[in-house]
Amino acid sequence: MAGWRQAVELAMTDAEIETLTALSRSRTEPARRVSRAAMLLAYRENPSFFGVGQKLGAHHQTVQRCVERAVADGALAALDERPRPGKEPVITPEAKAWLVSLACDKAKEHGYPHELWTTRLLARHARARTAGGTSMSRPSGSGHGL
Repeated sequence: MAGWRQAVELAMTDAEIETLTALSRSRTEPARRVSRAAMLLAYRENPSFFGVGQKLGAHHQTVQRCVERAVADGALAALDERPRPGKEPVITPEAKAWLVSLACDKAKEHGYPHELWTTRLLARHARARTAGGTSMSRPSGSGHGL
């Protein structure tokens, strides 16, 4: 038979408590940060994942994850999202700026009979101009690569 769960010891400085209190009352911070700040403060008063979850309307595993992150990384670091793995962008910021400025031009200014760019025409024009192997040799026609 499993024993009772041990409460996780969450140590916070006075400055962290003050910052968390201000964040938990904020009306301009993102809701997830406000919610996590409230979780940490509530857990400090009542070290029960289930009790805090019930009080704040969150699942006890969400409270547990937040508290464990605060123990591992610090109370203020637990408020932010962790970086997620993902594919590195293929298009450089300079190439993206060039493409945006190109899209702001009229297609007629670049020798096309069309008044406005279509997505396909803009992509074809960009590919033709960057065929030398720059980072924009295959921009997405659907806008996902932009």
